[in-house]
Amino acid sequence: MSEHLITSVPTHEPRSQEGDNCDLGDEHNDTKLKPQLGTGGNGQSQDLDGLDSPLRTEAIIERFNEHPTVRMQAASTRKVYGCMFRRFALAKNIENYNRRQLAGPKGQRLILEHIVDNIPLRSRKSSLSGIEKVWKFGLNLPWPVDTERDIGKLPRVNRRHSPPDARVRAWHDRIQHEPNPYLRCLWLIIAQSGQRPSTVAKLRWHHVTYDERGRPYAIMANGADEGFKTYADVAFRLPDDVSDALIEVRKSLGDPSDNDPILPWMDGHGKEQRTRETSTVKIRGHWSRLGEKYGLPKLLPVDMRHWVASKCREEPRLHEQARALLMGHEQPINNMGDHYDNLDVETNMERQAERFPRGPLGMFAQPSVEVMGDIPGELISALIDYRENRIKGSAVMDLLDTWRMSAKLPVPRVER
Repeated sequence: MSEHLITSVPTHEPRSQEGDNCDLGDEHNDTKLKPQLGTGGNGQSQDLDGLDSPLRTEAIIERFNEHPTVRMQAASTRKVYGCMFRRFALAKNIENYNRRQLAGPKGQRLILEHIVDNIPLRSRKSSLSGIEKVWKFGLNLPWPVDTERDIGKLPRVNRRHSPPDARVRAWHDRIQHEPNPYLRCLWLIIAQSGQRPSTVAKLRWHHVTYDERGRPYAIMANGADEGFKTYADVAFRLPDDVSDALIEVRKSLGDPSDNDPILPWMDGHGKEQRTRETSTVKIRGHWSRLGEKYGLPKLLPVDMRHWVASKCREEPRLHEQARALLMGHEQPINNMGDHYDNLDVETNMERQAERFPRGPLGMFAQPSVEVMGDIPGELISALIDYRENRIKGSAVMDLLDTWRMSAKLPVPRVER
C-alpha cells in the first residue's frame, strides 16, 4: 500500500486553499475549516469509545482539547493541531466511518492519501505531527503510520526569512511618532525583544520591575507559571524607549493594578477594557492597522522575532542564555556544559544591556552631538560609539592623544 501511495505523488506540490495558514496557526483562517457538525444530530454527546459509533469531527477535537496532557500545551498549539485534523477529516470524509474501521488498514490509508494528495512536501512533517496528536488523544486510537516505512524522509518545514533592516527602519522611524501610547508600546516590546504576541498578551504589571528612580527596569516572567508557549522564561532588560512607553501606557490606563494586563484588550477604535486580557488575534489586528495607516511595507510580529534573533547572532559577544531570556525562547541544552553553565538572571540582563544599550532598534538611532567648548565633535562621537561597543577603547585613546597634542602645537602667527 505504501509503495503505491509514494509513487502516486504528483510532480508538483498541490496546495489547498488554506495551505500553509493551517500550519502557521493563523486564527483568522479557522472559519473556512470548521464544519457545522456539533456533537451529533440529536444534540446528545457522542460516545467516542464505542467502536461502531459514527464519528463527529468536532467531538473528536473537543475530546482532544480536554485531555490532561493536551491542556498543558499552549492554546495556540492546540488550535493548530485541531486545524490540521479538521483539514484531514474534511478531505477524507472520516464521518463516513467508525472507530473500528479507522483502527484498521483503512485509517492508515486515509492518512497517507491525505498527506500525499493535499499537503505540500515541506508541510507534511508538521501536518503528520498535528494529525497524530488528535488521532491519539481525540480518537484514542494507536497511530498507524510509520513515517520511515510508509512515507520516507521528509524535508524540514519552510523557514521564514529575517526582514531586511530597511523595512524594519521604515516602521521604527514612523511608529516612534505614533500618538497612541498603547500602540507605540506594543511595537516597541515586540520589536526590541522579539516576543511572541501570545506572550505579550499575558504580560501583567507585576512582571515589571523598577529601578531606584522608579523607572521600569525589566520585564521578568516565569513561562511555566504564566502558560507561555514552550514555558520559556522571559527576562528583558528594558531600553529607555520601552521604559518611557510603559510609563505613558500606565498613565493612560489610570494606574492599573499589578494583576492587570500591561496591554489590555482594546478594539480597533481605541476603546479599552483595562482588566481584560487581550488576544493574539487582537494584537495582530492592531499591528496590521498600523502598517495600513502609514502605508508601511509588510512586516509581521513573527518577522520581528526573526529580525531580533538575527541581530543577536550578529553580536557574537551576547551569551546564548541572555538571548534566550530576551526573546522568551527555550534555552537549548545540548550537553552537560549547557546544563551546568546557568548564570543568574541579573547577569544575563546586564549582558543584554551591554550589547544592546538601546535595544536592537538602537542601530537606527542617530546620536545628537553638540560640540562643547574646544572638544571636537569627532571625539564626542567616538565616546558614544565606545559606550555602545561599536569601537575599541584604543581608538578613543588615539583620538584623545591627538586632541591633547594639538593643544600644545604653536599657533602660527598671521602677518597683517
